[in-house]
Amino acid sequence: MARPPRAFVAGIYHLGSHGSDERHLFSSDDEREVFLRGLGHVLARFELGLVSYTLMSNHYHLLLRIPDARVSRAVQQLHSWYSRLHNKLNGRSAHLFRAHFFARELESDEDLLWTAHYLAWNPVAVGLASGPFAWRWSSAAATAGLDRPALPFELAPLRAALGDTPGWRLRYREFIEQVDEVTEPVENRRLRESRRPDSNRGPLHYE
Repeated sequence: MARPPRAFVAGIYHLGSHGSDERHLFSSDDEREVFLRGLGHVLARFELGLVSYTLMSNHYHLLLRIPDARVSRAVQQLHSWYSRLHNKLNGRSAHLFRAHFFARELESDEDLLWTAHYLAWNPVAVGLASGPFAWRWSSAAATAGLDRPALPFELAPLRAALGDTPGWRLRYREFIEQVDEVTEPVENRRLRESRRPDSNRGPLHYE
């Protein structure tokens, strides 16, 4: 039976996708760089706002501001283009991405901030980075004002969630750096405390 289409409405979403059959989406930093360039083109074409991202090894995360269901076409184009390129570069022919990407609408400013916290700590939790601002393939450092952005960002949602005043970047940095055993969502804490190799068994699966 065919999968019914998901009903996307205007909002901010956490989206991402894993590699099919344990495959890595990115076998080198060059491939991550290419993916980011392609992502930028797709976001501009479909007028989607990039709030945050993290590229791992066998999956990626995006926080996007979307106006409607066009995001499905955007992700389909991104995956089709990158799959063809990746398979050509690596002499492969099988499916690269899982059939369905995951997506969850963020419900509040708190939800947005903790999901951004999750993305920043994902590389740390699996041993790819020493801290939440140390991973080159995450937007966390650029959002905090510690690095130049690799892509155009739509930072208004994070800025608003942090008070929409001139000191919002510092508050963002302090929030991301915190490790709060009391208020941190369970799925974030489990990921941060886990030191297993980068795998597709992470806690955020919305498909």
